[in-house]
Amino acid sequence: MKSKNNTPFKYYVGIRSLEDIASKDDRIVVMNILGNESRKVTPVSHVFSGKNVVAGVQYGRPGTMKTDAGPIPVYSRLAEVVEKHEFNTGVIYLPPAAVYYAVAEMCHYNDNLEKLVIVTEKLSVKDQRLIRAVAQINKVDVFGANSLGVADAWNRVRIGGGLGGDRPDELLLKGSIALHSNSGNFSTTITEYLKTQGFGTSTVVSSGKDKIIQFAVAEFLYAAENDARTKAVVLYVEPGGYYEKQALDWIQEGRIKFTKPIVVLVTGRWKAKLTRAVGHAGALAGSDDGAIAKEKWFDKYFRTKAFDPDKPQKVSKKGVRVSSIQHIPLAMKAVFEKNGWAPDFDKVGDLSLKPWFANDMGLKLPQKLKIPVVEALAPYNEEIALMNKEFGATYLRQTMRNASGASSMNIHTRLGELHGRAVTELSKYAYEENIFYALAKEMPKKKDLPTFNGILNFLAGVSAQEMNLVTKAEKNGATPNQAIMAPLVLLGDHPDFQQSRAYMKAFIGVYSELGLRSTEKSISWKKHEALILSFFPKGKKTRKKATPFLLDLFNKRRGKSNIKNLTQYLLENHPVGDIDNLLISSMLLELFFPYLVLKRMTKDTVENLFAYLSIIAKVVVLGTVSPRKNSFIKKINAKDSGVLHTSFTETAFRALFNGTPTKGELLEFSTLLGVTLTNGPGTISAKGAKESVSARNNISTAFVGYLANTGLAHGGNGFEGIQFMIDSFKGSGLVDPGQKTTKVPIKAIADKAAKDYLAYKKKMKVSGKAYDRIPGINHPVFKGKPINVDPREDYIYKSFKKAGITNLFWDFYKEFVQALYRNKGSKNVYCVNIDGVIAAISFKLLWKLYASKKVNKAEMQKIGFNLFLFGRTVGIAAEIDDHRNRGLDMDTRTPASEVMAIV
Repeated sequence: MKSKNNTPFKYYVGIRSLEDIASKDDRIVVMNILGNESRKVTPVSHVFSGKNVVAGVQYGRPGTMKTDAGPIPVYSRLAEVVEKHEFNTGVIYLPPAAVYYAVAEMCHYNDNLEKLVIVTEKLSVKDQRLIRAVAQINKVDVFGANSLGVADAWNRVRIGGGLGGDRPDELLLKGSIALHSNSGNFSTTITEYLKTQGFGTSTVVSSGKDKIIQFAVAEFLYAAENDARTKAVVLYVEPGGYYEKQALDWIQEGRIKFTKPIVVLVTGRWKAKLTRAVGHAGALAGSDDGAIAKEKWFDKYFRTKAFDPDKPQKVSKKGVRVSSIQHIPLAMKAVFEKNGWAPDFDKVGDLSLKPWFANDMGLKLPQKLKIPVVEALAPYNEEIALMNKEFGATYLRQTMRNASGASSMNIHTRLGELHGRAVTELSKYAYEENIFYALAKEMPKKKDLPTFNGILNFLAGVSAQEMNLVTKAEKNGATPNQAIMAPLVLLGDHPDFQQSRAYMKAFIGVYSELGLRSTEKSISWKKHEALILSFFPKGKKTRKKATPFLLDLFNKRRGKSNIKNLTQYLLENHPVGDIDNLLISSMLLELFFPYLVLKRMTKDTVENLFAYLSIIAKVVVLGTVSPRKNSFIKKINAKDSGVLHTSFTETAFRALFNGTPTKGELLEFSTLLGVTLTNGPGTISAKGAKESVSARNNISTAFVGYLANTGLAHGGNGFEGIQFMIDSFKGSGLVDPGQKTTKVPIKAIADKAAKDYLAYKKKMKVSGKAYDRIPGINHPVFKGKPINVDPREDYIYKSFKKAGITNLFWDFYKEFVQALYRNKGSKNVYCVNIDGVIAAISFKLLWKLYASKKVNKAEMQKIGFNLFLFGRTVGIAAEIDDHRNRGLDMDTRTPASEVMAIV
């Protein structure tokens, strides 16, 4: 029965004691009982509270809600509930726009309504005021909105949301602490934390933190004072509102009586500069109701500074303010001791960090930072044990049509990034390092590069038949990308790929079963022979002996390695099939194993390393210019151990330029490969690869998809820049483009080229014909400013200048965009783009061959195109791998709503 307002408040407050908030006598009706949140929470509350929910309302959907304590009837209208059931408390889970009407409906139909708990968040201020008015007129106490409910540990009653989670009986222990919290989740957290110092709770109120709090601090403290079970109070306070100041002022003025200690946490200092609410709509401070202001209110009330866990005795009998949530239990203990009281029960647990997982990411941490892993509670411990046997990263599958976890275009720098690192940064590394990085997401250790280079060179070799396919395609007029595709189309899921994948799965299976996470731990493999044989089935040896180069590379691996020892054990004791494949797979696993353990790579990536690296390496050899004249590449194909130790950067250089590079040339070459790795997932080359993966093709076919999406407009326009420079420098007397000279007037050459082009352009326009554009300048992204710069070009130019590297062709390009502007050929100064950089560096590297007439136009075109392909193929490997691990079948198709028919 509703009470008269015999309280010190000028407005209606029916709650006189915390015991009144959630009692065994309460009978509850839940609005929107079958909604997403209620259907998970209400059955738990109903069982915990001794079947206190008499009915629910689900508009237009009557039925029952099943619970372990029996079914709860569900009606389609509240009027039907009132006819059949008596209740004094309502819980509302409805959407914001419907809450006020539900409150009005409950008050209208039920004269015995005493309490309402509104779980819904983000109610409008207008609706909150209307709810307040209706509730006051009808003498109803309201908790919320945005409340996680109320609970009473003594009465074992929970009303509304999920205080105490799925097991409230474990968390809501009977005790002497009352809790009022602006945060629902922290209501549960603080209750759990208090147990660690032996404190249980009497009543827990999640007040909510929308802009209006219906049951605020003043009402709560008044009720706590009248609750004999409660000795002290915990307040969790967020910025915004003056509820706490009002309560403290009323206590000091004697308007309400409150004599019990308080431990308060004021949170949200970081929100001081925000201009909009984050999390809770009301947690946005005004001029003087922020976290710092609220801290001062309480410090003044306590007449002491914030709690210091190193000096816990410095608290007052009235309580203390803490600065961190984990200090609440210790502060409460100190306050109890100050008042001569004992805790409610023995301590339960502690607040030390108890990680179920740990990953130091390969770092050598000081001892104090090495936190031991503890076994999780059941049933999580069993799940974690199974999970810990698994290797590698696991990603959620999602639509990857216009997305990538490998590449991106930085909106601020306008630079392509691969695994979070800009291509300008990656251009500092050797080609082989970037190949490793594309798949491992980490750079290789320097000591591992000889092994890695050896493997790449070994895998790069192609057959005469494959080279003949390239030659035949070129004779038929195929572009370089199309010619390289020809032998790749035939690869399919090559038997070598399948064999290596089987070896990798076997190795990882053994390590998984043994729980091995290090290659350095000493293992006696003979003891595990049965396990080994279960993963490595016996097979016929297809080669009696390993290739000497691979065996030598394998034996030269230094340091402790149980992978190496396992491989040796297999070679000595069991027929394992293709020995060369086993050696390569073993070495690759050892190189990439740390990144598999650190979950930087997936198992699928590691299992397919042989395929990825084979294709990348073969693209280089298949892209060789004039292979019949290239003795070095012939040795690569013959697997001549004399060249297989070469750095793969040099191998790629020799494939294109058929000569030994100088240190400077190798730097220019590797830099160029680095900046062409990626330009984000939106490029048509990346989309070609992703679409192929989306159609569930083999890895080799995905590379074919990428190559099919490159062409003369994307990747192959480097030669057009070379031709442009040939025409511009004709008769200039240039001897060495790598040497500064006054004999070659770059500015004058650029001016002449600009005037000649503008005259040509005008002539073509007059005749109504299409005109060719200047290659290597302007860019669809880097445009629109008075002076435009391609950041990739700018970075490399400055790096080369710092290293003392000169390129007169590049200087010409930079002068040409200025000359074009000076001669009114452009409204602003165009950038020199990455194609211009490729052309300038390529032509410089080609100059000796060109000047001595050892290279023809077709070969120069192939070099310019393949330079782009060599770099981009590496970035595409990362793109293919990422889409295989994250994407969905057919996720790149264009929705019908985005296509149109042109009539």
